[in-house]
Amino acid sequence: MTNLEMFYFTGKCLTLDEHPGLRGEIIEQISDDYFDWEKFVALCSSHLILPVIYLKFRSRHILEFLPDEVLEFLREIYELNRTRNNQIIKQLHEVTGILNNANVYPVFLKGAGHLLDGLYSDVGERMMGDIDFLVPEMDFILSAKLLENDGYSMAGPCYMEIEKLKHYPGLLKAGSPAHLEIHRLPVSEDQQKWFNTELIDTEKRTVQSLEGCFVLSDKHSIIHNFIHSQLGHEGHSYGIVSFRDLYDLYLLSKRSRVEQTLPEIKCKQKAIAYFTFAGNAFGLPGKFYPTGNFSSWVFTKKHDLNRSSKAFYLTSRTIIFIIQRIFRVITQIMQSFYSRRMRQYFISRFSNRQYYTSLLHSYKGFFTRNK
Repeated sequence: MTNLEMFYFTGKCLTLDEHPGLRGEIIEQISDDYFDWEKFVALCSSHLILPVIYLKFRSRHILEFLPDEVLEFLREIYELNRTRNNQIIKQLHEVTGILNNANVYPVFLKGAGHLLDGLYSDVGERMMGDIDFLVPEMDFILSAKLLENDGYSMAGPCYMEIEKLKHYPGLLKAGSPAHLEIHRLPVSEDQQKWFNTELIDTEKRTVQSLEGCFVLSDKHSIIHNFIHSQLGHEGHSYGIVSFRDLYDLYLLSKRSRVEQTLPEIKCKQKAIAYFTFAGNAFGLPGKFYPTGNFSSWVFTKKHDLNRSSKAFYLTSRTIIFIIQRIFRVITQIMQSFYSRRMRQYFISRFSNRQYYTSLLHSYKGFFTRNK
């Protein structure tokens, strides 16, 4: 099975409940002596979906067909993730309590919000990174200070004026499972005109599992999922998408029709490409959007070439990365002529030795990242 075939096979495994006859096909595939378990596990690991795969196989009684070492590995990852997510839920309660004491009521985003909102069938289903939450802009610095007073501290250096950042530098507390990202803005400045705090506030919802906080509406969660995956992480440019993001989209689609979000999305062609590709990735063409467009055709071709050819992946990724960084630096240099804030940014950044170390690590991470 090629890398590309393994990707689409994995997509079907994630939506077993949509494919009644797929169980037999999967059992036949994985029972083949030549099935590449190392490739399958590596792909699921890089996309942070090992616990989901374990739960899907368990619910369809497929686990008994797995090699013992693979079964034990999947079970261990799931149990570890379940334990960690329970710790994260406790952390969410603690953070909410600290903020509520100062009359600040956070809106939890992405995985943290979905976990509180009961999107997942099992508390161990979703692998979590940071805890992201949005607060009113007037409470942005106050929220950080409240948490710093409780023992949180910045995980790394910051070279910009914090008051102007999209989110406060990541906060970490010894003994707590996850970093915190306090958001002043839900998305980057260039998406603020069409997706912002004011819009979110019109539909944000309370959750039964935790008083004193909010989560996004299902419709806004779908929009935020697209922005995070395809614009914020530049997935559309690179032709890369995460199964973790796609699986969240799949679960959200059970609550709200994906195509109904398009009137509120400015980058409609990119959104259609993402939604169309998601359906194809799960073996469910037309599931999220009925028809594709030229943008979706280009995106799919780019993605499939990335999967099929390491040379294409590395070359394309490098060219796009260099062009974007050159354009960004030129823009910042031009802004520094009339922006005191940008001049201060350059001075603080380039006069700090740690900056060069962190830059090297970030570039190394970018160019060694798996598809």
